[in-house]
Parts: sequence; structure tokens; C-alpha cells
Amino acid sequence: MRRFWCASLALLALASFGCKGGGLPSKEKEIELGQQFAREYEQKLPDGPIITRGPEYERVQRVAAKLLPLARKDWDVPYTVKVVQSDQINAFAVPGGPIYFYTGLIRLTDSDDELASVLGHEISHITKRHSVKQMKKSQDMALALTALDALLKGGNTLKEGVGLIAGFKSLEFSRGDETQADEFGFKYLVGMNYKPEAMASFFNKMQAKTGGGGGGKLEQFLSSHPMTSKRIEAALRRAVNYRKGTYKAP
Repeated sequence: MRRFWCASLALLALASFGCKGGGLPSKEKEIELGQQFAREYEQKLPDGPIITRGPEYERVQRVAAKLLPLARKDWDVPYTVKVVQSDQINAFAVPGGPIYFYTGLIRLTDSDDELASVLGHEISHITKRHSVKQMKKSQDMALALTALDALLKGGNTLKEGVGLIAGFKSLEFSRGDETQADEFGFKYLVGMNYKPEAMASFFNKMQAKTGGGGGGKLEQFLSSHPMTSKRIEAALRRAVNYRKGTYKAP
């Protein structure tokens, strides 16, 4: 839900940057966009207050202090990691640097290694610019559908079909981004000598806590994330390859 909320706000902000028909916004504008997100979110705080002390806060900041220097080598923006007091198992990243962790997710991790696997994943969404790329794709799709709508002149059945196709395509983009964030997150994880098995062990905990197992083909098709079972398999392969010395960082 938080990713959907952020993406909706981002589409409005991106339009104000004059990116129609062009490329991605500049780094400066992406940072500006992220700051706008942060202000809007922290004014509303729909899920709970931001905390600045306590064991959960200290754990997150300890891990962030190790991983963020690696992230800055890939994409140098003003990263911040804030902690939201909420039992929800959630974390999300915003374009340009802001990252939010919920205490429910922090408590689900048994070690700094597992926490680093989640933070590495969220960092990767920023370093790979997934949000702004998704926004650009959505904007391009919206413009195309608007033009097609004018041509169809009221053909509702066809228009609804085109809308469904656009929705499925956006899910494909999201699954690809999540897979890439896992891959690059692992790079950050082992780059600071955290245990390579930590990502798989966290996914196992998440699956046990929230469900999200294998699922049928339709569930996999409609999911905005890869199935957790598939993510566990991929994470285990990376860990084995790392231990064998055959892992190649993306």
C-alpha cells in the first residue's frame, strides 16, 4: 500500500517536472521529488509516528551506516533511513534517498544480517531508479491510452481490454524491479560481510508470517512481487555461489 501511495503522488510530481515525451528527471529533480514525498508522508504519518530512539532505531541506523556508503558509490543522493512505529511488516524506499522501516518488520529480523538484506533491497530500488522509471513508463502508457481512447470513440469493451493489458504490463515491470532489487541487495549485503544466507532466511520468515508461498499460475501472474518461494530459491543460489567463490556481482 505504501508503494502504491508513493507512486500515485510521484506521478503528479513528475508531471510538474516537464518530463513528458522526454527521458528521466535529473538527479536534482529526483532528489526534489523524494523530499516532496517525505514531507507529504511525514505530515500524514498514516501508520504511526516516526521514532528516533530505542533498540529498533539503533539497529537500523547501525546497519545503514555500513550499507549507505556502498550505495552512494552507485547513486549518490542524500539517503535517510527513518523508523515508523507500527506493527505492520513493511519497508519502502522513495526516489532520491528517503527510506522508511516499520518496527514490525525490524522485529521480524533475528539479526543485523537479515536486517541488512532488507535494507540492501530497499537501497537498490533507489540506486536503480526503479520508482522514476516506473513513473515514466506509467506516464507513457497513460499518454498512449489517452490517444487510443480518442480513436476508439466510445468503444468501451475494447477500451476496457486495453486498460487491463496496461495494468498487467505494469505488474510485469514491478516484478522485474523486485527481482533486480533482490540481486543488487545481495551485492550490498555481502559487500559489507554480512552473512549471504540472511536474505533467504528473512524471506522464509516473511513467508511463514504473512503467507505468499508458491501460489498458482494466476496468482503468480497477478502478483506485483515475485512469489516468495521463488525469491527464496534465488537467494539460496546466490548464497551457495558466494560460498563457492563463483558469485558474480551484477
